[in-house]
Amino acid sequence: MSGATDRAVPQPTQISSWQRAEHNAARWMRYWGYADATARPGGPDAGVDVRARGALGQVKYQAAQVGRPELQRFVGARPRGSTAQLIFFTGSAYTQSALTYAAEWDIALFRYGLDGAMTPANDIARRVQRRAVAQPAAPAPAARPAVSVRASAPPERPFWQRALRVWFGVTLLLAPLGSLGDEKTYTGPPALDAVKFVGILTGCWLVGGYLLATRKGPRRKPSEAAPSRPSSSSAPSRPSTPSVLAALTAPLPTDLVAEAARMLSSGRKPHEVDRVLRERGVRFLERGRILDAAQRPTPRT
Repeated sequence: MSGATDRAVPQPTQISSWQRAEHNAARWMRYWGYADATARPGGPDAGVDVRARGALGQVKYQAAQVGRPELQRFVGARPRGSTAQLIFFTGSAYTQSALTYAAEWDIALFRYGLDGAMTPANDIARRVQRRAVAQPAAPAPAARPAVSVRASAPPERPFWQRALRVWFGVTLLLAPLGSLGDEKTYTGPPALDAVKFVGILTGCWLVGGYLLATRKGPRRKPSEAAPSRPSSSSAPSRPSTPSVLAALTAPLPTDLVAEAARMLSSGRKPHEVDRVLRERGVRFLERGRILDAAQRPTPRT
């Protein structure tokens, strides 16, 4: 499940329209741990009324019972390859065929009252409700700030300053050539005049090259251009041996074992059941034990 930020029990609210019903369902999904659950009434939903990372919800605002066809369309609306938890809401009731189909496809069924209260209609819904209340939600992972080289760079010079630097730089580069033949500058022997020309050329070209190179602004330091890499101490540590032994000896949740057995008996592959358990937050070692227990034959009494 996603990390929840709003774990307060939703307050009673009057359900007087299908829009209110969808917003009420999103509030309950956030309470159950899907912190980003959002309803967009009136928008293109393609069979999904509430979307969250790890769960999809559909809300029916009708007096008639919900049957198997409505649930089949809901399953068909789930994106291919998605293992998101399917949660169905209605203000009426469910037919027996709908309850059977929901057990086969792991769909949580809820009924909402006119005051917005939610009542689970099958074991999968009770599991979603029980796990959300029993397990405190972990905080959502903070997004890494985007490192922008432009943000850390010094501000660029105004256009008029860049134009002046270009003009002075080009003038200084050409100035030594204009001094050739000046009788006031070159008055000595040819060797002395050559030394004077080299000195003038070097000075003018150094200053002119500097003006042209820095016309946009001072260069960044290497420390400003690239962010530093995180130290190895911040890397997640591997689980210790006692924690592995605890995971191997801890009692298995009977509801998950029974659910995995039902999915396997309905024809779903072990890797598909493992993917569903992983989506529910079950750890690797516990998933293996649950699958092993679900595949064992039930002892006869």
